[in-house]
Amino acid sequence: MPLPLIPVAIGLASLLGYGAKKGYDGVDAMREANEIGEAAEAKHREWLGHLDETRGGLQGKLDALGEQKAKVVATTFKRLFDFLEQLNQRARIAALESLGAVGVSREEVRQFAAQYLEAGGALSGAVTAAMTGAGASAMTTGLVTTFATAGTGVAMSGLSGAAANSALLAWLGGGSLAAGGFGMAGGAVVLGGIAVAPAAAVAGFFLAREGEKAKTKAEAYSCEVDEQVAKIEAIIGLLARAGIRVEELSTVLDLLDQRAKAAVESLWTLSGHFNAEDDAHLARFAIAMQLAKAESELMRVPLFTEGGDLNVQLEALLGQTRHLLHSEAA
Repeated sequence: MPLPLIPVAIGLASLLGYGAKKGYDGVDAMREANEIGEAAEAKHREWLGHLDETRGGLQGKLDALGEQKAKVVATTFKRLFDFLEQLNQRARIAALESLGAVGVSREEVRQFAAQYLEAGGALSGAVTAAMTGAGASAMTTGLVTTFATAGTGVAMSGLSGAAANSALLAWLGGGSLAAGGFGMAGGAVVLGGIAVAPAAAVAGFFLAREGEKAKTKAEAYSCEVDEQVAKIEAIIGLLARAGIRVEELSTVLDLLDQRAKAAVESLWTLSGHFNAEDDAHLARFAIAMQLAKAESELMRVPLFTEGGDLNVQLEALLGQTRHLLHSEAA
């Protein structure tokens, strides 16, 4: 009576064969899921490396620019203010008041003086009073405070200092700026999270226990990485353009400073006999002040806007400065 058992045996063999096939398919899908996840993780890691490299390159340029700015303040600006210090008060006031005729406003003079003080320079109460039009009692502290919130509501050091640039770059890498939004660069906020996501995601593939589900998760994760890589590429492009802008700024600032230094030294040849009623003397002072003011403006304008994009105001100012240099050369 064994014959009736044959269909059962055949059915069991078929079931085992089906189970083995499903098991093989599941293992194969799990292997594919693992490969997809690892490839996505490697891709993301590679682009983070590109971002770090680009960010490091820009930071180096910003550091060099910061040193260049500090040197301008410590040499050209100081030399000009030292000239003002040695004038008598009557001549000093007359010289400063003459600047309006060449398009240098009292407010611009105030900002220039504040920048010098912010960078560690020192001015006497008499010079500060002459430059601001206020009494000596309203000098250093009030001047810096006024300038610190002028126009932007942000302290000057927060706009153009090396620390600010470092903070911005850290944010672009997914660091401390995750608390704020910076427009185009805002995509970088997620970098801190996605950077540690791969391991968790791959673990999730296996916890799913089912090959096809794991593969679906892996493919979704790969798409997420592709989106993050696109954001990283955009940030790298932004930082690369910023690097070019910094190089342009450094070049123009150097040319401008050479011209300003020459003008200031020409002014110093009048030391001891500067005559505020002599148009030729006033013209020398005006040229030196105009060039120094142009440097001051270039050094104050931030590289990035609050939205995280390159500041078009800086681009326009660079164009104006090139025009000024060309006019002075002619």
